[in-house]
Amino acid sequence: MLTFSQFLAEQYLEEKLIMYNQGKRYGQIVFLAGGAGSGKGFAIKNFMEGEKFKIRDVDEWKKAFMKLADTKKMYPTIQNLSLKDPKSVYKLHMFVKKKNIKDKSLDLLLRDANTRHLPNIMFDITMKDASDIGDVIPKLVEAGYDAKNIHLTWVLTNYAVAILNNRNRERVVPEDIMLLSHEGAATNMYDVIKGKLPRGLNGGVRVILNNRDNTIVWADPDTKKPMKTSQGDIIIKDFTYLILKKEGKSIGPETDVKRQILSWIAANVPKTKLTKDMMGVDPDLLDNFMPKKT
Repeated sequence: MLTFSQFLAEQYLEEKLIMYNQGKRYGQIVFLAGGAGSGKGFAIKNFMEGEKFKIRDVDEWKKAFMKLADTKKMYPTIQNLSLKDPKSVYKLHMFVKKKNIKDKSLDLLLRDANTRHLPNIMFDITMKDASDIGDVIPKLVEAGYDAKNIHLTWVLTNYAVAILNNRNRERVVPEDIMLLSHEGAATNMYDVIKGKLPRGLNGGVRVILNNRDNTIVWADPDTKKPMKTSQGDIIIKDFTYLILKKEGKSIGPETDVKRQILSWIAANVPKTKLTKDMMGVDPDLLDNFMPKKT
C-alpha cells in the first residue's frame, strides 16, 4: 500500500510527464532517438507515458533470436554468443539486420490497425542515419497517421557517461559503433534544429537532457532514501527537457531555446570532425538555414 508521501509523489510525476498530444491513447507516433547507452529505456519508464505505447525496439528481437538459438538450438551462427563481447554483439546485429526485422516488426504493429484506432507506437532508434525515420514515415502515413501526430524526442546524454553505461549493461555495443551512433544522432538533430525536419513529421520535437545531475528523485522525508512506486521503480520529482517545436507548428525563432540546446550539445556530444561545426554556434545564425516560407 502506498504511503501518503508516495501517493503525492506519484501524482506530481503524472503532472510532470511528457504527454504526446495531451496523452491520447491512439494515433500517436514517437521516434525516440539517442545514441547507445543514452538511457532511452529509463526515459520511457520515467519521463513519459510509455505504457500507452507499443514499442518497437530491435534489441528485444535480438534477445528473442538468442533465446531461440540457445534453448531451441535454432540459428547455429548465433548460438552461445556473449553479449558482453562486442564482437558477438556485432555478429548478432548483422544477423538480425539480414532478417529485415525493422520492416517486418513494423508490418506486425500495423497489421490490425484501422484509421479509427491507430495504435500509439514508439520507435526506439539511435537516429544514426536519417533513414531511421525517413524510411518509416511513408508507411505510417499510408496507414492513416496524421503528420501532426508524428513526434521526435532526442534523449541526450553525456557521451562519457554513455560509455560507462554501455560497459555496465547486459549488451555491450562495440565502442566504434557507439561513437557512430552518438555522432549520427547529434548531426541529424542539428539539422532538425536548423529547420530540416524529416518529411512527414509535424508533431512535437523535444530534447531531454538525461544526465544524473539533471534528474531529481523524490526522497523519503524520514529515511532520505529515494522513494519507489508500488512496482519498485524510483519516483522522479523533476527532469530537464526543452520543446523545440510544438505539434502542428513550425520551428520558431525562439533563440533562447536554441541557445540552450546548442549549449547542451557542446557539453555532451563527442567532439569529432563530424560534430565540430555545431560547437559554439550562435543560434541567431541558424535562422539563415531555416526553410523560407512561400
